[in-house]
Amino acid sequence: MASTRRTCALGRHRPVHGRPARTLLSIGAAVSLSLVMVCCGRQATSPKAPHPAASRAPLSAALQATALATSFMKEMLNGDFGAQWPQLAAVAQHQWPSEAARNTMLAAKFTGSAQVASFSLGAAVPGAAWTSRETPASTLANVYSVRAGVQFRDPSKVLPPGVVADYQGLSLALAAVGTAHPGSNGGAGAMRIVGEGPMSPNAPIIQPTPLISRQAAVPILMYHLVGPYPIRANYTNQYSYQIDYGLTVPPAQFAAEMGYLVSQHYTSISLVDLADYLYYGLPLPPKPVVITFDDGFANEYRYALPVLQANGLTATFLPCSGLIGIKNGQEYYMTAAELKDLASSGMWVEDHTYNDGTVLWGRSPATIQALAGNTAKVLEQITGQPIQFISYSGLWPYPSPQTVATGERELFSELSSLGYVGGLEDNWLGRFPWLESSNNLWELPRVRSYPGEPLSVFAGLLNYG
Repeated sequence: MASTRRTCALGRHRPVHGRPARTLLSIGAAVSLSLVMVCCGRQATSPKAPHPAASRAPLSAALQATALATSFMKEMLNGDFGAQWPQLAAVAQHQWPSEAARNTMLAAKFTGSAQVASFSLGAAVPGAAWTSRETPASTLANVYSVRAGVQFRDPSKVLPPGVVADYQGLSLALAAVGTAHPGSNGGAGAMRIVGEGPMSPNAPIIQPTPLISRQAAVPILMYHLVGPYPIRANYTNQYSYQIDYGLTVPPAQFAAEMGYLVSQHYTSISLVDLADYLYYGLPLPPKPVVITFDDGFANEYRYALPVLQANGLTATFLPCSGLIGIKNGQEYYMTAAELKDLASSGMWVEDHTYNDGTVLWGRSPATIQALAGNTAKVLEQITGQPIQFISYSGLWPYPSPQTVATGERELFSELSSLGYVGGLEDNWLGRFPWLESSNNLWELPRVRSYPGEPLSVFAGLLNYG
């Protein structure tokens, strides 16, 4: 289930409270560059006609980007992560809890089975966009993008399967940061890394060896339909109407719940952030929360996304690949273009099986491949992002989280072989204390937000643990 594309740099640990306004950087028009192949040391030098506006983006900017990307990757190869910190723009440094935390995590991640043997770089291409996937308000336009590939010493030992291919095409993003006004090009400025590619805090998860036991108590919220209540007259039977009604959170309620998170200084994080803590000990921000949306309903894009963006929140959307762009019953589902826009605007897209109609446990490997592994490939092609988490179809069949039988354990093993690292439950039978463990990312507990639920109940959910 490998993905070979990754276009956005990743962010973290900026509180949802008091975020700065969206900032745009422009480093000028496109210039022609040469393809740099670090692995074999070749450089093409055939010149091309300059862009008419090339006077604002001199050739030296492209050469600076190439030189900085090469230096940055050499330091990764040597494990000299401390030398990289001054090369990061302020917006990139702010994605980390601290310089020391960054150095510690990367040293832990790229040791053991995931030692790096070599790297390769492509051309420094101008005109790319970079958006933080943890603080979507942090957006830069017209940065240089350099495709970076990482080769591991023993790929057969790097888990999960497929993640080796994910590390063949992660993009470094670079911008000329002005000396007068940090965060803008402001005339002559030094080239800095804004998106760290394979060293990003939210690069694809690699399972560590040995595994250190850690636990967290992070709320994982679960939404489905966010929009107006369904109209009974549009349904042919009461059961279908009640199902949709029970999954609906009206826009005003959703906005109030997201506003509560902001007012109480919660920080929205991704599932990868959570795994980075559980696997590598990278500190979580104060009051972290994960926001998830199942099924891929079109009204999640229409009603929920603007509220998330207005509040500077990130979230994880888990669509069904077999429902993309269709109408099923009375509900419409997001199109491929809308899913792609989610990914490019700083949101996360993960997997919710083929059609949410068949539970995964107790199925044959071939059926699991059809319902899960193949769906991840479809979503990766749309979003350009690796898919590493899955939301299980069907209600969790046990009365509490972290309670499984042989069938589920066999499912976890099969999903791991397909490249997933974790799974999310729908704990419909009750609401339980939050508990996530590095020893078992396959049973991540979630709770639903129900229609008409008072804000006081929502506030109480966040305090379980």
